[in-house]
Amino acid sequence: MPRRRPRRVRAELAVRRRFRKNELNPIHGLSRQTLYEIVRIEGTRNYLWPGAVDESLRQWRGFVYGAYHRLYDPDHPGCTEWLCCGDPLRARENLEGAMRALPRRAARELRLVVLELDEAY
Repeated sequence: MPRRRPRRVRAELAVRRRFRKNELNPIHGLSRQTLYEIVRIEGTRNYLWPGAVDESLRQWRGFVYGAYHRLYDPDHPGCTEWLCCGDPLRARENLEGAMRALPRRAARELRLVVLELDEAY
């Protein structure tokens, strides 16, 4: 049985470490490839942080389906801390930035999820 070269073994380990199954936050309606692309752009863009798309999508979904979304006043948003209450308009802007940064196929999948929420709003 032929032996694998050490460089190839190290390269495969780096890929496994970078995309571990537990690091991906499953987002309903998105394929695994799109989730990998989201992880990639979150690491390369300065306006996104690890988990930004998932947090923004949860924030936007919570705002759209929340009971008080009709009472939201953008002039007086209340607490402006992202970690405390979050800003639904900023969450939507983060999603728009992610959709623009993703490759075409991955952006299309994410756009379908976001447009479904936009229509509900």
